[in-house]
Amino acid sequence: MSKHTETELKLSCTDESVWEKILTAEALRSVVVPGSEGTQQLEARYFDTPSHALQKAKLAYRLRLEAGTWIATVKGGGSSKGGLHARMEWNIPVLHGEPDIEVFSHTDIGAQLQEVVGDEILEPILITSFERRTIDVVMPDGSTIEVAADRGAIIAGEKTAPILEIELELKTGRPGALFLLGAALAKEYPLLPEPDSKFYRGLLLAGLSAEIPKKSELPLPQVDKTKPIGEALSALLIELIAQILVAQRAFLENPEQPERTYELRVCLRRLRSVLAFAEPLAVIKQHVWYQDELRKLGQKMASLRQLDVAFASWQQLVDFQIPGLNKKVWLGDILTETRNQEMENIAGECKAGLATSLLLNLWAELLDKDWQQLITYDHTAEEYVVNNVASWLKKVRKEEETVEWTDIESIHNLRLGIKKLRYVAEVMQPILTESARLVEQLARLQDILGVIVDAHGTEVLLRTLLREKSSRAVHLEAGMLIGWQVREQLSLQKKLEKSWKKFNRIAKKWKS
Repeated sequence: MSKHTETELKLSCTDESVWEKILTAEALRSVVVPGSEGTQQLEARYFDTPSHALQKAKLAYRLRLEAGTWIATVKGGGSSKGGLHARMEWNIPVLHGEPDIEVFSHTDIGAQLQEVVGDEILEPILITSFERRTIDVVMPDGSTIEVAADRGAIIAGEKTAPILEIELELKTGRPGALFLLGAALAKEYPLLPEPDSKFYRGLLLAGLSAEIPKKSELPLPQVDKTKPIGEALSALLIELIAQILVAQRAFLENPEQPERTYELRVCLRRLRSVLAFAEPLAVIKQHVWYQDELRKLGQKMASLRQLDVAFASWQQLVDFQIPGLNKKVWLGDILTETRNQEMENIAGECKAGLATSLLLNLWAELLDKDWQQLITYDHTAEEYVVNNVASWLKKVRKEEETVEWTDIESIHNLRLGIKKLRYVAEVMQPILTESARLVEQLARLQDILGVIVDAHGTEVLLRTLLREKSSRAVHLEAGMLIGWQVREQLSLQKKLEKSWKKFNRIAKKWKS
């Protein structure tokens, strides 16, 4: 009998053809424990009461046949973030595959289990059946990890769903070792962090749990002002990494939806902004390298976003029913076809684990307690945040004074500075107690400048797309779209002037 907190990193494999090769990965050769290889065929039966009492209590009851022995397991509580799962688990060997909660009566979970189940019977709700191949590894820091490659199916009545995943379970040592190993494997094979357990996936399949609705925007993480500033920013950066992984999954599930592309780009930009804000504290060792790699990820999504912006403007133009616009419009078809091609390319790269290795490595660095202990702080969290926000404000105001309004690159750089400041101010609000008006004004400036930058981007995009198109109708429509965006840009000119005045009034109140 054992009771422990199970900590594991789950990674889904997006290509079944490589599954059998993963346990022979280059990343494992120098750390594998000789003779630890094993293969099992596992079948697990999950049970609940007719009223779903266990699920409501956030408990799971499982019976699994392992090497000829039935193991009864209760799992409860815990958390899941970016593929990292931590939960309490109680395991007891039993004689048969029939549910019996009495075997847990002498464990810490026994009384709660009895209270939850009461007089109800336990009945099967789903089955997982899969082949598991395992090896043990010892990481350079001494952490021991079981690496399991699972392939099979989840069965709920007549419905099935595939299992194809890698589980890295921490036996001893530090969670950071899980991320380092996961990052190394993801560099060789197409792996994505898997936020859902097999049990939860089974509940969804069986219709016993409603999937959490996808909101248009993820909840915004906030800095913890009670922690030392380095620790607080490290924890905040981890939350932002986890949000990127959630946004990436939402994008892969619905890549045709422009808002998914937008959300993923915002998450990437927010992480980069806070990482830049934390740079003076040296919370990670390779700041410049990570920023460069994250920038490359953002650039890959930029072309898709520009197509979305152009198409949205085109749709406004069509809906406005401008006289002279042909009943049969061609430009929308060209934009749609181009976006579909670009979407497939980017989705393919994401499925291949484009960002997995980078983000898991960064997560591991942020969990490096030895490195964090070497950092000394000469200021409180409030001093650091207020002073650095004031410094960034001063930089933005200086850029606005020198911006060349006829140079799109100059305008673009100004907008990037505003965007970075806005994203930082949003997550620092627990410390910046009077930042709401600042954030609001930064968002307004970002939107207005975005219209100017997007108008130029659309013109460049259309010139590239239509270079080999000979149809006069298509070129006419392109000209009308460019004119439509320029019109919108000019209509915002007065608002831009007013917004700058409001922004400067707010900014003057901050310490310099």
